[in-house]
Amino acid sequence: MKNRPTATLWEPNKVTGLLPSEVPTTPIELTSSKFASLRIIGELAPKLGSMSAQELEKIVATLPDDANPKVMSAPGCEAVIRGYANLAAHLIHRPHFSHLQSLPATVARPLWYFSKHVKRPPTLTYASYTLANFTSPVRQRTLPTELHIAQTPSGTVDEEWFVAVHLSAESASGEVVEALSAIDRAIKEHDHTTLIYAIETIESCAAFATEVMPMVREYLRPDVFLNKIRPYLYGYDNICFHGVHGNPLVSYIGETGAQSGMIRAIDSALGVHHSESISASMDRFLLCAPQTHQDFFKYALELGQQLDQVKYPAVQNARRSALQALSEFRSTHYEIVKYYLSYTEKIKVETGTGGTRFGIWLQQMIDETDATMHKIGKLY
Repeated sequence: MKNRPTATLWEPNKVTGLLPSEVPTTPIELTSSKFASLRIIGELAPKLGSMSAQELEKIVATLPDDANPKVMSAPGCEAVIRGYANLAAHLIHRPHFSHLQSLPATVARPLWYFSKHVKRPPTLTYASYTLANFTSPVRQRTLPTELHIAQTPSGTVDEEWFVAVHLSAESASGEVVEALSAIDRAIKEHDHTTLIYAIETIESCAAFATEVMPMVREYLRPDVFLNKIRPYLYGYDNICFHGVHGNPLVSYIGETGAQSGMIRAIDSALGVHHSESISASMDRFLLCAPQTHQDFFKYALELGQQLDQVKYPAVQNARRSALQALSEFRSTHYEIVKYYLSYTEKIKVETGTGGTRFGIWLQQMIDETDATMHKIGKLY
């Protein structure tokens, strides 16, 4: 569908949840674009990780700047952003380029203008890295083995698996969207039966994510993650975007699973009480999300505040059980992160790609989820 508004593509719904409602254009499809620049970006996609810095330098120097987001479909725009964001990650983080602290106009301009067109930061966000990074329709609760990833910065099978596991967890988000709608109606109508069922659905989605996340160990090697994948996901400060009006300096917190919309929606809808520091960091991460997702998170937060006032014992018991499932997911996720960031005695990493001291930050998320759960438990 041509020229479909990007907001429509990202509108949360009960079928695709927080994933795009259409399959984004693939790198192979970009190779047939009418724009010369996009044909090159499509051809580069599978080779980026293995290309030398000199090869990249040569291609970037002659890359045309002819693509126009206003004449492209929303799925096409997502593919363009993904392609340029992956390329930019190499030009920002590779040692050969990192000292320049800049992006050349041939990359900076299209990344800037396509990103502004969809109202997201001009960089590799979770939306591009995970949510819009598949090549065929994703059904609810799709397992990682069933997913095909369009592109990764490293081009390794390990990173494709890493993305697939995260995307698999997110594939349950349609059920979360539907459950939140049911919670909204049930609270208004004082329908405790429907409310309990919706909360149990949320619990089931959190449990699914908990089952999926450990699968990452099956094909993601720790040394590949640390040396070939993680370096391209870091944040950065004051990268000059040459060729954009005013040559703006752009900073970014870093690509991170903390930008995940599904877990944020569950957290908000269950009314988890967070400290100011955690709330501030979560809000900062989610500024990278599509605008319709940001609106959805505000909606979920309002529902959580309303649910907090429902004192019916069976509802509170269901909520407490769902919070337990969310806490178990966070604990599982924390153990996986620790495994990959400190898998040998010689390697101890303290900071996540999103810039937080991950041990402190993740443990505080667990503690605050547990504190909310225990507070409910004391009511009855």
